[in-house]
Amino acid sequence: MFADLYLRIVQAAKVPFAEIVHSNIKKVRGRFLEFNLADLPDFDRDFPPEERLPEHFEIEIVQRMEGKSYMRWNGVFIGDPLTDNIMDPDGYRFHDVFHLSYAAILHWSPIFRGLIKQKRKSRPEIDEGEDGGRARVVEEGLSAWIFSRAKDQGFFEGRESLSFDLLKVVQGFVRGYEVEKCPLSLWEYAILEGYKVFREVRKNEEGIVIGDRNTRTITYKSIERTKS
Repeated sequence: MFADLYLRIVQAAKVPFAEIVHSNIKKVRGRFLEFNLADLPDFDRDFPPEERLPEHFEIEIVQRMEGKSYMRWNGVFIGDPLTDNIMDPDGYRFHDVFHLSYAAILHWSPIFRGLIKQKRKSRPEIDEGEDGGRARVVEEGLSAWIFSRAKDQGFFEGRESLSFDLLKVVQGFVRGYEVEKCPLSLWEYAILEGYKVFREVRKNEEGIVIGDRNTRTITYKSIERTKS
């Protein structure tokens, strides 16, 4: 009964059945199968070094007395000082960690690319369509939306997976941008690893975020302070 009804709907929609099967297989593989590093997209491969996201970076995040967080890369402050911008402080002032996670693991972050001025200007259509203002708004909005979900779930502490519903929303957010080529399993990894580092930065109110695009990893390192 169900199969007959399903086939009728497919026929009415005039969508080839093979196309539906292929699409479903792609979704299942992207969500549940482990990704192979060699098969993942590298969006900077065909661009000069000065336009690529750094292969390795160490970003120092510190909080000053007034409660604002600052980022420093190679001794230079980047971006604007941040507060939580909410009545009940929740650590969102450290949310740049998520952009760093996307950069290291997904090889995508219009926000981080703009902060370090390594946009892909040699191809104007990429500079505007992938690295421009709308892409940055998409990334910022996505990060804020995931944060609102994570906040209700202990910032994903102890979690080894995310719901398919959450990942499908992520997929909808980035539709039409290059990063939609990344499988949902990679998105899941990037989000969980980002929150692992975020929890450490939030707890210590500072830290060094280490990202490596070759290994697609992001890790936390404490800031060593000399005793006077």
